[in-house]
Amino acid sequence: MRDRYKLEVVLLVLCVDTATAAWAARPLRTGLGRPTQVTVPHVLGPANVPRVSRIQDASADLDFAAFCLWIHSNDPDIEDILTVMGEALAQDTDREARDDLAGLIEDGLGSEHARKIWRNLMETLFTPRRGTIVGDARLAGQEEGREEGRVAGKAEQLLRLMERRGFPMTEETRQRVITCTDMPLLDLWFDRAIDATTLDEIFARPSATDRVPAPAQSPEHTPVPSQEPRNLGSSAT
Repeated sequence: MRDRYKLEVVLLVLCVDTATAAWAARPLRTGLGRPTQVTVPHVLGPANVPRVSRIQDASADLDFAAFCLWIHSNDPDIEDILTVMGEALAQDTDREARDDLAGLIEDGLGSEHARKIWRNLMETLFTPRRGTIVGDARLAGQEEGREEGRVAGKAEQLLRLMERRGFPMTEETRQRVITCTDMPLLDLWFDRAIDATTLDEIFARPSATDRVPAPAQSPEHTPVPSQEPRNLGSSAT
């Protein structure tokens, strides 16, 4: 390598803890009987890599700050180090480079504790783009939150419709609606509640006919015609 490129060759060792760095720095002697070669590794670890603790220092060179962060990833104050890096990264106007670096930082953190802190910071500071480690996790969380919101909204609409229709709203009925997380089933109950006259008709087991917006009533749930004019409010209650 030295002969080809006319450059000095260095064995570089990266360590995240001081004890391993001290062990790796010992000379490596090779040869039979007497050493014919002695290699002294160049070790970078917490003792000789700076701990970036100021936002302005991290902003001046984000790549170098990320490297320093990895070396100090086992530091007891890793949360403070990650916070500084996150604040500096959030100020970067190059969103594509920023998001890529955010993903690389998470990928390089060996501690699950540190990764969890970093993910929480990314949730707070910015929304990374799709295609990065942090971005995909963040977007997946957003989609899950939106789906939960849609389900909760549909459940609330169903409860309001049932109340307006005059159905008996017991605590058991409310809990059955608000604890349902199946959006298609909530849609089915909502469609049924528009024309149903009993709770049994709303909560009946789904059938093939329930695919249409206004499902046909099954024979066992069809009310018997009355000689008196039907009072919707009184029959529903």
